[in-house]
Amino acid sequence: MITVKVIKSVAMGIALSTVAVSPAAAQVDFTDKTITIVVPFGEGGGTSQVFGFFKPYLQKYLPGQPLIQLLNVPGGGSIRGSNQFHNNQNPDGTYLLATSTSTIVNQAARNPLVEFDLTSYRPVALIGSETHWFSSPNVVAEPYDFAPLIERPLSLYAMNSPSSADLFHVWVFDKLGIKGAKAIPGLSSSSGYQAFLRGELQISSQGSANYLRQIVPAINAGEVSDLMSFGMIQEDGSVERMSYSPDTPTFPEQYESVHGAPLEGEDLEAYQAINAIWNRASKAIFLPKDAPDEVIEAWRDAMRKTLEDPEFIAEAPSKLGPANILIGESASSVIASAAVLSDATVKQLNDALAANNFTFRIK
Repeated sequence: MITVKVIKSVAMGIALSTVAVSPAAAQVDFTDKTITIVVPFGEGGGTSQVFGFFKPYLQKYLPGQPLIQLLNVPGGGSIRGSNQFHNNQNPDGTYLLATSTSTIVNQAARNPLVEFDLTSYRPVALIGSETHWFSSPNVVAEPYDFAPLIERPLSLYAMNSPSSADLFHVWVFDKLGIKGAKAIPGLSSSSGYQAFLRGELQISSQGSANYLRQIVPAINAGEVSDLMSFGMIQEDGSVERMSYSPDTPTFPEQYESVHGAPLEGEDLEAYQAINAIWNRASKAIFLPKDAPDEVIEAWRDAMRKTLEDPEFIAEAPSKLGPANILIGESASSVIASAAVLSDATVKQLNDALAANNFTFRIK
């Protein structure tokens, strides 16, 4: 069983969890060094944008103020670039990997092409993001009311691919008893949202930044019915609503409303694993597995100082949106729960896929 509360914003929407700074970081000097961050996606994508925003601040706060370059290596839904990082690890602190949800999904789904192992690397920081669902007032007259969707024989939503993080939508709708929810494969998030605006889809979703930018104004104008967020799990295990939408219930709250019982057992276990993948480690940056402790602390210290920088604090809401940023060893446990799914959770996901007539399965 879990506790739900409203998350309190820190530093203009950036919630930060850290560990104490180690004096070992002072031993590191990157003067005249060039640091490469492998981004296993194409230029201009979300991961490049996020770490492109962090780049000048990390250059400023890393010892010796080194030059940082982003190396985009797209292919295979991030597999190609992540494998390249794995097979060329340099532990001196000048070679890192930036990931997104799809990177974790590839490992969690046991893709045979995956050579990388996120659980073996040393996380610098996880940058979490919330997920929100909404519908049309023509379908759901009252906000947060799933009854019309449960009773409706057909409700369409966008899906890029069942082998991507979009498979979690299938699990969510299955657990809420929305048997009429049917995916339209091949639609990206942006094209799916445009289809929703045209009235072709009945359910849509967005991350925090787009929810605030696009959906909240539409909700206020009466053009969209808010449904729920997935919920942000905290280090104490509680699940929190976001301060920017304190009235929006989380998935565990909606689950309890539908079932008349709290989320627990294998359903709770699956939720926690999916939340780690989808929300808590939405974006992440890693050092190689053999990086010395002093190098790890130097990077984490630079990240901490970045989050305290007044210019960063001023820019972050428009660049990142509300973000829950986790720094330190506690990030390792989140990655472990995200990248290695239990047999019970794999069965839950496969059962939801089978119930919705998808052929893809996690092996």
